[in-house]
Amino acid sequence: MLDKNALAQLQSLKKEIHDSVPRFSGRVRASNGRFGFVNTDDNQSFFLTPEEMEKVLPGDVVEFRVEPAGEGKEQAIVEKLLSSDIREFFGTYVVRGKGHFIEADHPTLNRWIFVPPARRNNAAAGDLVQAHISQHPFPHGKAQADIDAVIGHPSDAGIEQRFTLAKWALPDSFSAAVLAEASALAANGLDSVLAGRTDLSHLPFVTIDSASTRDIDDALFAEAHSEGWTLWVGIADPSALIAPGSVLDKAAAERGTSVYLPDLVIPMLPPELSEQLCSLQAGELRPAMVAELRIGEDGGMQQLHLHEASIRSHAKLSYHQVAQFIDGEEADISAELRGPLLHLHNCAQALANWRKTHCLIMEDRPDYKLVFDDNGKVKDIVRIERNAAHRLVEECMLACNRSVAGWLAAQNTGFFIEHGGVRTERHGEVAALLKEQLGLEQKPELHSLAEYVNWLQRAGEAASELPLRMIISRQQERSNLSLDAKPHKGLGFDYYTTFSSPLRKYNDLLIHRIVRELLQQQTPTLPDSELLLSIQAAQTNARMAANQAEAWLKLQWLQQLQQQDSELLFDASIVHMNSASITVRLEDCGIEGSIDRRKAGKEWTFDSKTISHHSDAGRFVLGQPVRVKVLEVQPQARIVRFALV
Repeated sequence: MLDKNALAQLQSLKKEIHDSVPRFSGRVRASNGRFGFVNTDDNQSFFLTPEEMEKVLPGDVVEFRVEPAGEGKEQAIVEKLLSSDIREFFGTYVVRGKGHFIEADHPTLNRWIFVPPARRNNAAAGDLVQAHISQHPFPHGKAQADIDAVIGHPSDAGIEQRFTLAKWALPDSFSAAVLAEASALAANGLDSVLAGRTDLSHLPFVTIDSASTRDIDDALFAEAHSEGWTLWVGIADPSALIAPGSVLDKAAAERGTSVYLPDLVIPMLPPELSEQLCSLQAGELRPAMVAELRIGEDGGMQQLHLHEASIRSHAKLSYHQVAQFIDGEEADISAELRGPLLHLHNCAQALANWRKTHCLIMEDRPDYKLVFDDNGKVKDIVRIERNAAHRLVEECMLACNRSVAGWLAAQNTGFFIEHGGVRTERHGEVAALLKEQLGLEQKPELHSLAEYVNWLQRAGEAASELPLRMIISRQQERSNLSLDAKPHKGLGFDYYTTFSSPLRKYNDLLIHRIVRELLQQQTPTLPDSELLLSIQAAQTNARMAANQAEAWLKLQWLQQLQQQDSELLFDASIVHMNSASITVRLEDCGIEGSIDRRKAGKEWTFDSKTISHHSDAGRFVLGQPVRVKVLEVQPQARIVRFALV
């Protein structure tokens, strides 16, 4: 037996050994396999073995020590759980023998979570469920979950919408207080709102939208002059009715945006307002914020006047009608509107030419319409090419939005949509690519807007075997709402904001309020950064929800096609690549999926600078057409794997 002195020495030695081992804190990051990593605040990354990964969940913040792992490598050993992000989650209920689990529908939680017998809430195999972590796996690696709700079975009619609403916490109704306030506004009518506004009802505005659209928020009119056009853009003005801080306003702020799921619209404002009282319906007098734009023959912006106005749409036209008219085909459009429509078309073409010369044009992609059967499943997907009417409306909205942004920036107020261009960590490779492909003596600078636009325009015109503009576009930052008047490099604009969709986006409604206060020579009330972040988060949430619901429905349709003919081939194009895979988009239906390149062989190399795979035998580049067949489809997981043929 050790005496007290020896015991103290042993404890001291243990402490010295303990203290000599490096210790850190960091956040757990999952991989596609069973192993993971833990990343520290100073950007160090340490390996987590599958055994250590079993003790934690992705996103956990942990304390860990670092130990040798042989062959000069190190590994992290988790010692303490500091915090955990994952609590509520959704997934599929799985029964394997006597074990009951949830296969999580989560971007990083790639393990099955055990469900104890008393916590199963009568879920059956295959059900889609909502659950929460009831026992964290640290320190013993035995995570458990409780079933909070059974949402339904994948075969149920409309399950895709129900699951999407639940997973993304999207509201499917308005509170009684919100509906009561909307009804009160409708009962009061518009007489008091329209009083004192500039009467522009004599101008033959028209709306151009999809035939089924009811929440109509923009109307257009153009008149030609000897040296250009006057373009009038009328935007529905719900801010004239909805008081800041009201129940309606708070509900709109919380939603942030209307959500457009494949077969369901979740409006930001109650339909009584968004589809009726505020919608720019044909023949109805409506309050509007109107941008009067003077456009030169070259498409350059010369003047902007903003009006609190009342307007009347003289017709609701569809994109198809207007495109037919522009293309010289017979269209059901009254004679008195044909002249203004031609002026609109000519003005939009001039605006597009100016943008092509001075700014940056985005990729022109088709839309895809999902055709549903009586059970809410997709029975067909129709490719819809963007036509002259789509481009006309787009040019007018861009002109209106950037003009309003410039007007606000000149007064040192408002908020904006900024875009920083190429991601900071990709600047070096993009500059090297341009130097190499454009034959420059040194790497170009991409910091100022003028530099950025110049080099990307030159990239688009270069006689290169590589799609330079497409390569650079895949390496850009996301846009952000900001109180700072900074450029939107993605569009090539000095300033940009959105003013044209206040029925559908809360930030547009706020811009209307700021414009009104400035027109009335009042000090504008600006949102704080926290509100802008909240709006942006809500809009990102809505976009991801819509994309996932659409992908799920599309892949069900694709799975049926594959079951009918497993050798069916598809035309596709390459839209992205990394070292492990190639992402392709099917031309006829817009479905995107991956091609595994990990088994392509050592002779194939991925080049991150050009985003391409190459070997002596050939090269795969962005935009390249390919033929593929389906290997695997998992509709609920929104996964499809293709093979090149």
